[in-house]
Amino acid sequence: MRKLLTVVFAATVALVVPALPASAAGIDWSPCSDGQNVECATVGLPVDWNQPDGAKVGIAINRLKAAKPAQRKGALLVNPGGPGGSGLSFVYSASAGNYFSQSILDSFDLIGFDPRGIGQSSEIQCDKAVLSQPVELIPTTKQQYSDLLAHNGAVAQDCAKHNAGLDSHVDTESVVRDMDGIRAALGEEQISFYGVSYGTQIGQQYAELFGSRLRALVLDSNMDHSVQSDGYLTAANKAFENSFTDFAAWCDRTTSCALHGQDVLALWDKLYAQASAGKLIDPGTGQVLPVEALRDNAFGAMYHPDGQWSGLAGRLATLAGTGAPAASAQAELIGNSYQAIWCSDWTWPEVGDFASLSKLRENVEALAPHTHFSGFFSDITNCLGWTGPVRNPQHRLHVTQAPPILMTNGVHDVATPYEWATNVAKQLPDTVLLTYDGTGHGDYGNSTCARDAIDTYLLTLARPAPGTHCAAEWPTGAAPRTAPHPVTRVY
Repeated sequence: MRKLLTVVFAATVALVVPALPASAAGIDWSPCSDGQNVECATVGLPVDWNQPDGAKVGIAINRLKAAKPAQRKGALLVNPGGPGGSGLSFVYSASAGNYFSQSILDSFDLIGFDPRGIGQSSEIQCDKAVLSQPVELIPTTKQQYSDLLAHNGAVAQDCAKHNAGLDSHVDTESVVRDMDGIRAALGEEQISFYGVSYGTQIGQQYAELFGSRLRALVLDSNMDHSVQSDGYLTAANKAFENSFTDFAAWCDRTTSCALHGQDVLALWDKLYAQASAGKLIDPGTGQVLPVEALRDNAFGAMYHPDGQWSGLAGRLATLAGTGAPAASAQAELIGNSYQAIWCSDWTWPEVGDFASLSKLRENVEALAPHTHFSGFFSDITNCLGWTGPVRNPQHRLHVTQAPPILMTNGVHDVATPYEWATNVAKQLPDTVLLTYDGTGHGDYGNSTCARDAIDTYLLTLARPAPGTHCAAEWPTGAAPRTAPHPVTRVY
């Protein structure tokens, strides 16, 4: 499979700045350049937390003050996931009324930060020529497997040349220590935290290291940092297949769906076969549409049904020749933060040769007869041959001092499968898992019921009863909600 994302960088050195005093007075807030009612600052923290007096990295932070200071409940730190999502952008979106409820904005100083190696916190930068080499991320031959390992090794070595050592210190444990450094610099004894998607891994590990410094912890759509490759891809493939069959059922009962009245699964299977054979033409470009691009179209639409299912139906109708041609979306340009962070957090020794990877590929594809592979198969293969250190490998959580925790997860979440959440809930003390019985990723943005429960918990610390479920909310066919969702897991 070709890389699903276009990667473009300049080859420059990561920004290293002097440390700031870890006190409230040490943060030099100033208005952000975008003109919104948000303040910005930079906090200098150690590149290597084992060498606190060594080189520093500038962590960009921003703050939206509580709209009603008299009812302020403290600082709410947020992370939108990724890895690679910008906490700064998350707060900017919230300041425009596009995510959190007004009651949350009234009661908390909202604190965003770009984690180290991301965005304005010294984004990991590597040579475009090295990154853009084509490679099969789902190799089917030994040569493709060897080429993949060589490519990943070359990328790791190139990134090491351009980032002044930061690329070896972008693991989630380092980010968690940065977050506690931000807490100290804010002068807060305790913080509240809302993490969605990969942000839940940050929250989980913060609870593990600094649980007593948490007032409240919301984990929305959960990563499970204890699984190995088989458990990881089995859950991911099943989640994509189940989400897509939900989409097909929605089209069957929704007259506004562009594929209403058709056998959506059969139509998809035909398009998939054509794309696999190199015979599917995109009417918008006149070019052959690769199978991974077709699969990527569907996978991405599973994140937010309300805003994306209608568009996916129209796209598939166009490709099948039953709809009007539509302009193709341009590829998103991103940095290489994802690979550097991911391969610092995850290791896959059980697929250390072609035979093992092939067996895994065959096993997980059999679980998904229509969709075949999750977009996260590359989470395994991107790290094979990676030469950077794995500083934060998978482990079961050991949390002893955290407050009562609220978790939420959708039963058909394509990016963070429900079984990951149930497994994490077993690893955490005094945790309520609220189940959203629908499809989509990020329950605060997909479920009114989940949003209300999260708001109530953050404001009052009261949680729903164990075993509580929120009913599924399906697209109505009307215009989607205007509030954007945060950037969550990249695929």
